Amino acid sequence: MIKMIVLDVDGTLTDGSITFIHTNNGIYESKSFNTKDGLGIALWIKNGGLVSIISGRKCHLTEQRAKELGVHEIHLGIDDKVKCLEEIIKKYHLSPQNLACIGDDLNDLGMYEFCKYSFAPSDASARNLSKATFITKARGGRGAVREMIEMLNAMQG
Repeated sequence: MIKMIVLDVDGTLTDGSITFIHTNNGIYESKSFNTKDGLGIALWIKNGGLVSIISGRKCHLTEQRAKELGVHEIHLGIDDKVKCLEEIIKKYHLSPQNLACIGDDLNDLGMYEFCKYSFAPSDASARNLSKATFITKARGGRGAVREMIEMLNAMQG
């Protein structure tokens, strides 16, 4: 049974765009998160599921969005996502058989091998598309995470 979903951010929870805005007061970053993905995550948590975000990039906007949604584990600026997952499953007394992940690029392939199920948004890299257990119809940042959650819910009854 899948107890925890593991989410990449850029290209998965977002469309992969990072916008920098320059003003007289400095340079600011902007990202867009899909509300359908957000509701799916919130419902997964409400129904007793665990959520981890593991991203290779540090970003306060990601941290803010994850906290709004009640995400259990937020790990940003991570080079070795599998090592991070190993620590998370120890903390929650889980095994890789309890995990499903979604990611869109090469730095997510280790998670694909570690977790029971791996998902790729339809616009993921070609290598990710060839290695994923499932490919969503939705693109990253356009409901791919929500689709993953709905597929998991259907599989688990």
